[in-house]
Amino acid sequence: MRQIITRSSSVFEATMVLAVASLVSRLFGLIRDRTLATHFGAGDILDSYFAAFKIPDLIFNLLILGALSSAFIPVFVEYVRRNGKEEAWSLVNSLVNFGIVVLTGTLLLIAIFAPYLAKFVAPGFEPDKLMMVANLMRVMLLSPLFFGLSNLAGGILNSFKNFIVYAIAPILYNVGIIGGVIFLVPQFGYMGLAYGVVLGAFLHMLIQLPSVFALGYRYRMRIDLKHPALRQIAALMIPRTMGIAAQQVTVLVNTVIASTLAVGSIAVLNLADNIYSLPVSIFGISFAVAVFPTLAERYTLKQVGEFKKDFVQTLRQILYLIIPMTMVYWLLRAQIVRLVLGAGQFGWEDTRFTISVLAFMTIGMAAHAVVPLLARSFYALQDTKTPFLTSLVTLIIDIVAALLLITYLKVVGLALAISIAALVNAITLFWILSLRLGGLPVKQLWNAVVKIVGSSIVMGAMGYGTLQAASWVVDTHTFVGLLTQTLAAIVVAGLTYLAVTRRLGLPEVKMVLRPMSLLLRKE
Repeated sequence: MRQIITRSSSVFEATMVLAVASLVSRLFGLIRDRTLATHFGAGDILDSYFAAFKIPDLIFNLLILGALSSAFIPVFVEYVRRNGKEEAWSLVNSLVNFGIVVLTGTLLLIAIFAPYLAKFVAPGFEPDKLMMVANLMRVMLLSPLFFGLSNLAGGILNSFKNFIVYAIAPILYNVGIIGGVIFLVPQFGYMGLAYGVVLGAFLHMLIQLPSVFALGYRYRMRIDLKHPALRQIAALMIPRTMGIAAQQVTVLVNTVIASTLAVGSIAVLNLADNIYSLPVSIFGISFAVAVFPTLAERYTLKQVGEFKKDFVQTLRQILYLIIPMTMVYWLLRAQIVRLVLGAGQFGWEDTRFTISVLAFMTIGMAAHAVVPLLARSFYALQDTKTPFLTSLVTLIIDIVAALLLITYLKVVGLALAISIAALVNAITLFWILSLRLGGLPVKQLWNAVVKIVGSSIVMGAMGYGTLQAASWVVDTHTFVGLLTQTLAAIVVAGLTYLAVTRRLGLPEVKMVLRPMSLLLRKE
């Protein structure tokens, strides 16, 4: 029993570290987006900037994230346990050197064909705008190389359940981009945006490497392509890479479609997505990343019962936090967009479109938040094929829905298509995982969801009332007045939600109250 309590506490503490760091990183991300929106507005430069990201992101996701998120950690954990650190470091060196060779060759080829790839990503752009995309893309191609080393370092740190430095790295990435806008754009023009991205990726890598060396790792210039663990990672990552490819094709298709719509559509879609991703990252990805090594270890030790308990507990915690956050986003969507983006060159028309896109994205917020946990549960079972197949289905649904909806809703239709696809993906993954594990407590989970949704509705009503009351007291045409109105609504809504869920006896409320009680005890 003591071991279980310690393990649960360890996962909780890791989640809190990741969640707090993710919150700080996302806040810096919102500052980054406000800086971009203020300087450029939703126009040609930001359209080109976000379009240029797509190919470097594609390379990173296919060649790096596919291996690290699904294959490396389970194999590395198992290898350290069975063979010791020295053999594990030999695996890391082979992976590092092989990755550098493959990445360098791939990135050089992409740099050569950047103008053609720009036209592929954004066929609706004019020639001058396409050249801007190609120029930005060529510089940004350095970022996957830095991210590759950085994420491998992060995977090692996660395997040893060291999450602090890993969690701080994204903050420095956003700092690099902000620095690029403020200091490099005045000197280099729009190319300063790309230099800022590369700087951020370099800082993302730099902060993690010392912690890896502190664990005993030493770099050696050798590649053992016959290393059994390397082959195991390759076998596991292929289906995951194909799944990521399906997701990335979805992103590319949405970008292609948006490029044919009004100027600024790509910028609006990406800016709304960045705002929307804040709670998904904090409550979805943080919990999934924190519990993943534990799930992988449970599977290695054949502890299926404990695996199911850890999964269900984490899923309930995510739903307890993300469902009310969906209500908050829906209720305060106009205030949030105005506070984050409504300044400088980002005019009212840009703001209005972003509000509409954000509103339809919130429909899939809960689904997007639980998918990282569901996917990593399969990865812990060393099954990367199932998430790939569901990603393929999701891709088809997203493309068909997008093509149907843009006729009536334009860029807002893309947001709705993304939400529909996410809901199908989450439901399908949960159903298959339940079958794989011999059943999950669906009735218990459903009862909890009903209570959470009911509490969120009550919370929403109280928040709306506060929103209206505050509008009579403060001037919402000013930043301070709008911020005051928004914070008042959030505080009242949050306290209402805690009170109602505590009254209903939901155990997850202790997760929120526990850090508060610990702080009070320290004082």
